[in-house]
Amino acid sequence: MSTTVERPTPARPTAADLLPLLGAAARAVLHLLVPLAVVTVVAWLSAVRSTSSLASVVRVGADLWLLGHGAPVVVVGGTVGVAPLGLSLLAALACRRAVRVWVRDQAESERPVPHLPAVGVFTAAYGVLVGAVALLSRSSVAAAPALTALAGGCLVGAAGALWALHPHRAPLPPWVPAPLVRALRPAGGALAGLLGAAAVLLAVALVAGRDRVLLLHSSLDPGLVGGALLTLAQVLLLPTLAVWAAAWLAGPGFAVGVGTSVAPGGTSLATLPAVPVLGALPAQGAMPAVAWLAVAVPVLAGAGALLLHERRAPAGPEPGLGARCATAGLVGLLAGLGAGLLAAAAAGGAGTGRMAHLGPMAWLVGLAVAGEVAAGALLAVLLGRAWRARRPQPLPVGLPDGPARTGLIGGARPTGGATAARATSSPESSPGEGTAPGRLRRAGGATAATARRAARALRLPGRRSS
Repeated sequence: MSTTVERPTPARPTAADLLPLLGAAARAVLHLLVPLAVVTVVAWLSAVRSTSSLASVVRVGADLWLLGHGAPVVVVGGTVGVAPLGLSLLAALACRRAVRVWVRDQAESERPVPHLPAVGVFTAAYGVLVGAVALLSRSSVAAAPALTALAGGCLVGAAGALWALHPHRAPLPPWVPAPLVRALRPAGGALAGLLGAAAVLLAVALVAGRDRVLLLHSSLDPGLVGGALLTLAQVLLLPTLAVWAAAWLAGPGFAVGVGTSVAPGGTSLATLPAVPVLGALPAQGAMPAVAWLAVAVPVLAGAGALLLHERRAPAGPEPGLGARCATAGLVGLLAGLGAGLLAAAAAGGAGTGRMAHLGPMAWLVGLAVAGEVAAGALLAVLLGRAWRARRPQPLPVGLPDGPARTGLIGGARPTGGATAARATSSPESSPGEGTAPGRLRRAGGATAATARRAARALRLPGRRSS
C-alpha cells in the first residue's frame, strides 16, 4: 500500500518581501556615491589654488559617479562621455552586495526569494535613484541627461541583481530556442577569454612603456595627494583600456582623437591628452606584419569556449552537424553583441574638436568579434567531427558456439547441476590440467576435456594431460 505525500506549494512573494529592495537600492547608491564625494573633497582641500565651492566639488563627485553609469556629462568645453568602467564594476558590486543582504534576510526569516520580481523591483528602484541624482546634480557648469542616467542605472542595477540572485535563478522559458540556450555559455566563455587576453596585452604594454608613463606622470607634478588621486583615477580607467585592447585584438582597433587610429596595421596619433597611462600606446608608424596574428585570439577563444562547453555538457543524445553549426553561429553572434556593447560603453568624447571621439567603433568591433568567434566555433565543430570519424571504433568479437562461449570466456556460466556433476564424475578432471595456454580459464566445474574442446573451437593449441 502506497501513500501520496503532498508537497507544500511555495508561498508567493508579497509586497512585504519586495519592499526592502527599495532600501537595498538606496544603500547601493550611497555605498559608492559617498566615497566618491569624499575623494573629490580631499582633492579640493589639497588644491590650494582652487576657488570652487564645496557644493560644486560634491557635484563633481556625483558627475563622476554618473559617468560610471554610462551617462555623458555635458560641460562648458564639450561632452565627457568615456565611461570609467572600473566605476561601473564597483557600482555593480555595490548592487550585488545590497541584494545579497536582502537574500540573507529572506533566508533567515524563511521567506521566499523570488528571482524575476526581485530583479525587476531592484532594477527599477536603482535606475530611478540614478536619474534623481542626475537631476539634483545639474548646474550651469555640468549636467547629465536624466533619461540616459536612468537607462544606465537600470543596466548596472540589473547586472548587480542578476549576479546576486544567480543561485536562485528561474529556468529559461520553454519558448527559448534550444540552439540559443546551448550558445549562451560558450558565448560568455569566448567573450571572457577575449577580455582576459586583452588584459594580458594591456599589462604587457604598461610594462613595456613604463618609462613613458612615468615621464608623463612626473611632468604633471601632481604632488603627493594629487599623484595618489591621479593614480586612482587611472586604475578606474584600466577596464576601459582593456576593452580598447580587445578592439585591437579583434582588428578594428580604436582612436585617441579624431583622425587617429591604433590597430594591428599601424598606429597614427596626434597630441595625446595629459593622461600618463596613454604612454603605453604603441609607437607611431606601421606595425610588423606579424601583428595581424592577434586576430587569431578571438578565433581561438571561440573554438576553446565551444570545445570546453561540449566537454562539460551532460551525457545525452548528441545533436546533429547542422544543429552544432547553428550553435556555433549563435555563439559568434552573442559574443559579437556583447563585445559591441562593451565597446559602446568604453567609447565617447572628452571635449570638443579633436577629443570628440575616443575609443573603438562599437559596430565594427561587434561585427569583427562575431565573425571571428563564429569562425573559431565552426572550426571546432568540423575538427571535432573529423577527429571522431578518424578515431578507430571498437568492433565486437564473436565467439563460436560451444563451451567456450557458454562457460569459459566471457559468456554465461553453466546453469543447472548437470555440468557440475559431469565435471565432478569425470575421471580425467584434475586441478591445473587441460587449460589452453594464456587464453582459457576454468569456470565452475569445467573438466580438462571440456577445456580441450574449447581450445580446438578457438583453434588454439591445447595440451594433453599426461
